[in-house]
Amino acid sequence: MKKLIICLLGLTLIGGIACQKELSFELGDTPAKGSLQSDVSGDCLPKSVNGLFVENIALVSTSNTITVSVNVTQTGTYTIGTDTVNGYYFRGVGTFTALGANTVTLRGFGTPFAQGVNNFVVSFDGTVCDIQVTVLPPGSGPAVFTLAGAPAACTTPVINGTYVTGGALNAANTVVLNVNVTTAGTYNVSTTATNGMTFAGTGSLLTGAQTITLTGTGTPTAAGNTTIPVTVGASTCSFTISVLAPIAGTLGGGPGACTPVTINGTYTQGVALTAANTIQVQITTAAVGPYSVSTNSVAGISFSGTGTSNGATQTITLNGTGTPTASGPQNFTVSFGTSTCSFSLTIQGPAVYTIDCPNVIVNGTYQVGSALGAPHTIDIPITVTTAGTYNITGTINGMTFSGTGTLTLASTNITLQGSGTPGTAGTSNLSIGTPACIIPITVGAAPTIDWSFQIGATTYQGSTVPGGVTFDNTTFPPFTALDYLGDNVAAEDFNVGLIDIIGGINANETYTSNTALPVNIGTFYFTNATLDLTADPTTPTVTMSFRVTSHNTVTRTIIGTFSGTAVDAISSTNKTIANGTFTAVY
Repeated sequence: MKKLIICLLGLTLIGGIACQKELSFELGDTPAKGSLQSDVSGDCLPKSVNGLFVENIALVSTSNTITVSVNVTQTGTYTIGTDTVNGYYFRGVGTFTALGANTVTLRGFGTPFAQGVNNFVVSFDGTVCDIQVTVLPPGSGPAVFTLAGAPAACTTPVINGTYVTGGALNAANTVVLNVNVTTAGTYNVSTTATNGMTFAGTGSLLTGAQTITLTGTGTPTAAGNTTIPVTVGASTCSFTISVLAPIAGTLGGGPGACTPVTINGTYTQGVALTAANTIQVQITTAAVGPYSVSTNSVAGISFSGTGTSNGATQTITLNGTGTPTASGPQNFTVSFGTSTCSFSLTIQGPAVYTIDCPNVIVNGTYQVGSALGAPHTIDIPITVTTAGTYNITGTINGMTFSGTGTLTLASTNITLQGSGTPGTAGTSNLSIGTPACIIPITVGAAPTIDWSFQIGATTYQGSTVPGGVTFDNTTFPPFTALDYLGDNVAAEDFNVGLIDIIGGINANETYTSNTALPVNIGTFYFTNATLDLTADPTTPTVTMSFRVTSHNTVTRTIIGTFSGTAVDAISSTNKTIANGTFTAVY
């Protein structure tokens, strides 16, 4: 954000008065309210990380993603994001159209500059949860590792979930195994089917003592201890699952309609069920013991649950699996031993809507060679005649715009997120929908790089804002001040200021942020979606040094370099700035 030259000079003349950086906000639709879902340790549910993360390899926003679940209490627009860790972050924007559990995919942006396990804090509406991402070293392929305990029993496996004869396994049925990794990389481990159960998992591993998590599928067919071998290359160990015989009981409302029954999550034809898709029913048992309750499969989906009864009446949760193959009302039968009850749920089909093509809005600035990010979206006004789902993807000139979600009759807008990198300057016509809505997207020529700096392996750069350079040697003579403002298509704002106490701003002169008169003073400011950096005399805990390498008074061009530290107001940490350059033409 640009600092007025009078404010910059006033900072040096009047101690204790800081110049306020300007902030602007665009007001959109009513914001959604709700809470991120997490387990008792604070980890996000579901804990889903997608794509391969490699040191010094830029993320691809369409494949490097994380998935979180939100319990929506008020529909509306949302922005869900993480902090920036190791040079990259995640962000998702859209509109919640349904209350209750909603699954959101956050796209990754940036470039990891070091290998390791990074912990991200996801934030939405005052709630947070954690998710871990493993960054591999360059050139990583399949990991090389051995199973702890091989060739005998696996060393201290952690077995989660309840295992009951006839009860289908779900996401809670996991086994965590210890491994010793000699070569970092990816893993894909699966057991053979034993007693109706299979355990499998994929992910990334760094070297040293690590763990892998295998998730169970299938349905146990017999009670008792079941030994399950795991093989990785020439390494084999085994763990034991204790499968219990189910206890008998009755379902609330049986043999008629289930009473009470609670249906959670949204159900859409062609969209796979997640951890948010559950059914709650009531059971009554005469003794404490394991239970197994399940439904029949209807339209490609079913529900099941296992656990331990309390010997009385209790509410239990059945987890959904599968992908709906049909839409409309669907009737399910719940079975608990010989007791049954029934319930109905409605599966949404594809939405039917028309596009108000003349009022489509293309957001962001597009330039050749500049990767699209969070600001590059397309807002599509619509009129919905049939509620349901949408899945839109369009590609033109190296750019892809996509969006998925669910529409209600009250929905009025679809937002498509852009990704990719434009390859050619000019106007390209993106075709969306049937009948086709033609959306012109204008791409500018590759920009001249007037400013640049690095934080770790991430480079930030851009060009001068039109009219963004002020050279003042008359307001407070003999003081001379330079105020430089730049930006880029990623909506990042850059500002450098220099004050020379005896005038001139000449080649080979140096300026320092952490100083006071009579020394030459420099200031540095930078903001984007995840950073708010400052280095000026009001931030004595950091120091930025500037050097003027040339000043051509004929072409009115000042060229300089800078490096040092700046404080980030968002993370409350200091950032190291390296290889900074700027070219100011006044």
